Amino acid sequence: MGSVMKIGIIAIGNELLSGFTIDRNSAWIGQRLLEIGLKVHVKKTIADDADMITKSLDEFSQDCDHIIITGGLGPTLDDITVKTLYEYFGDNPVFDEEYWKELEKRFKAINMKVPTLNRNQAHTGDKVKMIDNSFGTARGMHFEKDGSNYFALPGVPKEMEGMILSYILPHLEEKLTSKVHCETIRTTGLPESILQEKIVDLIESNKNCDVAFLPHRMLGVDIRLTTSDHKSLLDLKDQIVNRISKYVYGFNNDTIEAIVADKLKEQNLTVATAESCTAGMLSAKLTNLSGSSQYFNGGVVCYSNALKRDIVGVDGDLLDKYGAVSEEVASELASKIATKLKSDIGIGITGIAGPKGGTEKKPVGLTFVGIFYKNNVYIKQYNLTPNRKINRQLTVVLCLNELRKLLEKN
Repeated sequence: MGSVMKIGIIAIGNELLSGFTIDRNSAWIGQRLLEIGLKVHVKKTIADDADMITKSLDEFSQDCDHIIITGGLGPTLDDITVKTLYEYFGDNPVFDEEYWKELEKRFKAINMKVPTLNRNQAHTGDKVKMIDNSFGTARGMHFEKDGSNYFALPGVPKEMEGMILSYILPHLEEKLTSKVHCETIRTTGLPESILQEKIVDLIESNKNCDVAFLPHRMLGVDIRLTTSDHKSLLDLKDQIVNRISKYVYGFNNDTIEAIVADKLKEQNLTVATAESCTAGMLSAKLTNLSGSSQYFNGGVVCYSNALKRDIVGVDGDLLDKYGAVSEEVASELASKIATKLKSDIGIGITGIAGPKGGTEKKPVGLTFVGIFYKNNVYIKQYNLTPNRKINRQLTVVLCLNELRKLLEKN
C-alpha cells in the first residue's frame, strides 16, 4: 500500500485574518477530500502579501505533495497572488488574447463591456496549466515543481468549488494509492468526558484508528474515527455503537431532525406544535426537510396566556394556578394542540428564555417540554443557561431528541 498523500491548504485574504469573512472554503475542501479518502495535512491563513505567500509556499513544499491555495485571484489591486506565483515558479506571464476575447464575448452576452481591470486575469505562461472557471472570470492555476503540485483557486466559493470538483478531485483520485477512511458516530445525551470514559478501553485496544471527540454545544458529541485500515475502522465502530447504543442517534451527516422525520414517515404519524418560548423554532426544524407535509400538520406560536387559552385551549384555571411556565401548562399545550390539529403527536414548549423574567422559584432557563402520544403526555423539565439564544436552540434539540427516543420505543 502506498503512502497517504499530504495535502496543504493556504487561504489568502486580509479579510479572513480580520474576521470579517469566515474561511468556509477550507472546511468545504477538507470535507470533499475526506469523501474520496484524503485528509488535509496542514492549513494556514495568510494576508495578501508577496513575502508571506512565498514564505508559506517554501514551508508547505517541505512537507506536502499537493498544495491548494484559495483567494487572491481577483482583478483588484490588492490581489497580488498571481504575480507572486509567476515569480515563484520562474514563469513569464503573457497576455492571453484568446481568453480576453472569450471574456469580451461573455460580457457582451449580458450587454456589458469588460472592465479594463479584468485584463489582469487574462494572462498565461509556459509553466502553468490554466483551470477553467465556469462561474467567473478568474481562471485557476496549476503549477508543478520538484514533484509537488500547486493549485491556485479564486476565493469566491462557487468558483472555487467548481474547480475542485471538475479539476482537482479527478487529478487527486488518479494519483491516489492509499485511502483514508472516516466514519462519524453522532451521539447525544452525554458530555464528552463521560462518553470518553465509557469507551476508552475500546479506543486503546485499537491502535490503528485515530479517534476524535467533537462536542457540539447544541446537540451532543460526534466521535470521528479515521484510518487507512478500513476493517479496523468498521470493527471499532461496531464495538463503540454496541457499547453506547442508547446515546447514538445517527452517523456521518445525519441530523436529528432528519432522523425524527424518517421515523415519523415510517410509522405514518403526524405531529403538531404549540410553542411559547421557542416561538416557532421547533416547527422550522421539523419543516427543514422536503416532504415534511407528510408528517407535520402545523403549529401555533402562543406567546401570550390569552393565545394559550383561546387558540390552543389550555385551561384558564391551570394558567392562573401554576403559571405559564409549568409542567401542567406544557402538558395541556401538548394534548390540546394534538386534538385541535388532529395529530397523532402534540408537542408543547414553555419556558423562561431570559435574560430577564426569572424569579427565585422559576429562574431563567427553566423550560418544560410536553409530548402527547398514544393518550400519554411525557414531560421533561430542563434547567438551562442564562443565555436566551442558547436556551431556545437547546430546547428545540432536546425536544427532538426526546421525540426520537419515544419513536424508537414504538
